[in-house]
Amino acid sequence: MTKTSKVICLICYSFIFVLPTHALELCGNLAQGEIIRAKAEESEHVFLNDKELPVSADGIFIFAFGRDAQPQQLLQIATTENILSYPLEVKPTAWDIQKINGVSPRKVTPTDMDNRKIDKEREDLRRALSYHTETPLWQKGFIMPVNKGRTSGSFGGQRIMNGIKKSPHQGLDLAAPEGSPVFASADGIVTLSDGEYFYTGNVVVINHGQNLSTIYAHLKSTTVKKGDKVKQGDIIGHVGKTGRATGPHLHWGASLNGVRFQPLSLLKIGDNNFCTNL
Repeated sequence: MTKTSKVICLICYSFIFVLPTHALELCGNLAQGEIIRAKAEESEHVFLNDKELPVSADGIFIFAFGRDAQPQQLLQIATTENILSYPLEVKPTAWDIQKINGVSPRKVTPTDMDNRKIDKEREDLRRALSYHTETPLWQKGFIMPVNKGRTSGSFGGQRIMNGIKKSPHQGLDLAAPEGSPVFASADGIVTLSDGEYFYTGNVVVINHGQNLSTIYAHLKSTTVKKGDKVKQGDIIGHVGKTGRATGPHLHWGASLNGVRFQPLSLLKIGDNNFCTNL
């Protein structure tokens, strides 16, 4: 090999070596009601359908698809050099329909006084779910919030109460004996611990960073207060039947960037077996 050839090869090698890589890793099920963990090195800003998402210093971010998410979504990664676009195909999910009878008529058709209480409940939940912290506490993973809880209501299901069709269910109902301990499913900060609300009864909301929160409703009692820092497995309350409930159970909900999604998908958030590279 001539001296000139060696120089050319060295230049080529150097150029290839310093070229930035923009590999995008997606972990999770691209389907309605699911959460996705993602990583894009060298990303400065990340957008899903033009809405900016929090991204950590190492390029990790999360996003979720709601119950009725559209099949076509656009993920965009802004680097120091350009903006990369990734069209995403979101698979449909078959949702359940539940008929529930025996609910107090007042809980199905609230009075004017009840509606004023409901407005306060919704505002308190909105504020709790809008709390923001940069620290991605969720990265340690999640556990079930009750032991041996039987599923009595699934996320996304359409409920017909006393013959009246209601809004789709926004969480997972886990039936358990009244008084059973309820655990923090992951590390976080308590942003709401209050009640008794009309729908959720006694409720706790925990923020896990990057706009991800979990909700624990219908509690008999709570053992934490707003502002408390909790660790995964800490007892935050006890199973009850407060609010709109026909029996003792925990309503476990999840919200990310204002999008409600299937909380069970949190259990796979750290599983690398569900990852693909784009």
